[in-house]
Amino acid sequence: MPKITLNKKETLKLVGKNIPDKQLEESIPLLGTDLERVTKDKIEVEIFPNRPDMLSEEGFARALSSFMGIKTGLKSYKVNSSKYKYIIDSKVKSVRPYCGAAVVKGVKFTEASLTGFMNLQDKLHTTHGRNRAKVAMGAHDLTNVSFPIKYTTKPRSFKFRALGDSEENTISYILQEHPKGSAYAHILDKKEVPIWIDSKNQVLSMPPIINSEQTKLTIKSKDILLDVTGSSQESVDQALNILVTALADRSGKIYSVNNQPKLKPHKLKVNINKVNKLLGLNLKKSEISKLLAKMGMKYSPSTSSVEYPAYRTDILSEVDIVEEIAIAYGYNNFSSSIPNISTIAQEDPFEKFKNIIANICTGLGLQEVSSYHLSNLEDETTKMKLNLKPIKIKNSISSEYNVLRPTITPSLLNVLKINRHNEYPQNIFEMGNVFLKNGNNIEEPTRIGIALCHSKADYTEAKKALDSILSSLGLTGKYESTDHPSFIPGRVARVSIKNKKVAYVGELHPEVLNNFDIDTPTATIELNLTEIFSLI
Repeated sequence: MPKITLNKKETLKLVGKNIPDKQLEESIPLLGTDLERVTKDKIEVEIFPNRPDMLSEEGFARALSSFMGIKTGLKSYKVNSSKYKYIIDSKVKSVRPYCGAAVVKGVKFTEASLTGFMNLQDKLHTTHGRNRAKVAMGAHDLTNVSFPIKYTTKPRSFKFRALGDSEENTISYILQEHPKGSAYAHILDKKEVPIWIDSKNQVLSMPPIINSEQTKLTIKSKDILLDVTGSSQESVDQALNILVTALADRSGKIYSVNNQPKLKPHKLKVNINKVNKLLGLNLKKSEISKLLAKMGMKYSPSTSSVEYPAYRTDILSEVDIVEEIAIAYGYNNFSSSIPNISTIAQEDPFEKFKNIIANICTGLGLQEVSSYHLSNLEDETTKMKLNLKPIKIKNSISSEYNVLRPTITPSLLNVLKINRHNEYPQNIFEMGNVFLKNGNNIEEPTRIGIALCHSKADYTEAKKALDSILSSLGLTGKYESTDHPSFIPGRVARVSIKNKKVAYVGELHPEVLNNFDIDTPTATIELNLTEIFSLI
């Protein structure tokens, strides 16, 4: 969990009340954060990764003030319309395709609050931004920017003056010699790199690496331009919302750029009976309304709906609202009881079997990984060159997770994609459920996926790995050449045992690898463990 050090004076000023240390020590842990300590000048806390909005004095104070009953309810943020515009060059699609921007005017910085805002960006880069690979952001003094601004790409020979530099340097030089450049250069693996420029061709930033010196923020900066780029529009929008609301809490006024940011509260339906059943309580609608107000939300009893802030990235379903109610109610107020059930536990035979498989795989030099059961339609079909019909998630909140995965291989390829800048070989495996529709029913067989990724990975190596697994279980597979769109023709086999088809093994097609931004040969296995277990 990210650990942050908050300026105590600034935080309490934003809370709106001078709270004694003892009361802070009692209240902060109840909010769902781990308190390290409260000193004369600082508050040190660990923030759960699902609450990036609390990574600053502004966000933390906002949540604490509401929780302690000082400023309760859903806070409203007005986005003023403007003529500020940005232009997106189609060239960024293959480099870093998504972006967002906003302007905040009238911000009143102190040395402490400016440092705090810089720290917020750093923490967001590390957590929400996955070390800038998923999201990166920049902040600029608006007085030095000419609109419209443009998000485009430039060759590595292009020159600009990076933040902290006294002269212009080429992008290649910055990526090699500048501390920020060398730290994050691995994210940019294309010939051209993303650049924000203004109408006078002045560079604003080179995401996700560094801003320019000409537009840097100082304590005198009052009007600020924010830019955010990333690999997901949803993640970009969330980061932008967190930044603009933090500045708005510093007396800033938010202005739109291309109709961003979008700060209209989100809504979810909540069933009061489900709330009480899950929590073991008997709360009335009026009580739920008060509890959610403590969490900065608004409950409407007539429609049984909850409005929550657009910067709350952790609210995905009704269950998350139930958790908010539980936090507001206070976990220390729940009564404990011992269930009137006596059971004798033993390890499930199938789990024992899975442990055996895991041990075999680690013995083969494979490293275990774990990924989500949720995936997206593009990864499971288009990128794999398949015509599958995965089970779709109704009213999916994120386009990144809109189907239940029907296979494990795309999950492995995404792991390899993220780690493509690390050393090879990368030989990994994952055991988990896949989800297949059978009439009106959904089957959930357990499979193991194996990916061998290095310069010499091929069908023969993958077959040897599968033979080793089957041999350790006392089984022998029958390999038959087959056609499969995801694999190189002639380098893929369907594997059967006792007339049951249990696996595919082969070398992935270069087009599939390219779709996942992998440029290293990869051979994969996908084996049905549910079927194998029934055969031994």
